[in-house]
Amino acid sequence: MVSTTVTKAEPAAPTAPAQQPSLTFQPNVDICDRGAEVLLVADIPGARADGIDVSFEDGVLSVHAAVPARELPGRSVHQEYGIGDYRRSFRLGDEFDASQITADYRRGVLTIRVPRLAAVRPRKVEVRSGS
Repeated sequence: MVSTTVTKAEPAAPTAPAQQPSLTFQPNVDICDRGAEVLLVADIPGARADGIDVSFEDGVLSVHAAVPARELPGRSVHQEYGIGDYRRSFRLGDEFDASQITADYRRGVLTIRVPRLAAVRPRKVEVRSGS
């Protein structure tokens, strides 16, 4: 079972008078239970792989990414692109192997594989016929 912890989006305090306050966004995430693992796919456009932090502690998987402002030529007239922090947490429980979690980031999509411990993975039991 996977449950989600929602982080409220709020403006952060500006660090300097000339800077705009940044926002915290909750990325959209698809979750797929594949038996031996749980797959999480999160949309985090504009982030860099080295700016994404994925951690697993006490059964909670947390994702944080800082997205810097885009440098566009000319004067910006309208902007919908999320600039700021992306945060999301999921309570996964103790049935997962934290040492085997992997994360891959390509084209704005973060894919996290969280394998179950071998002792709790579902398995098919072979039924033998008697003589």
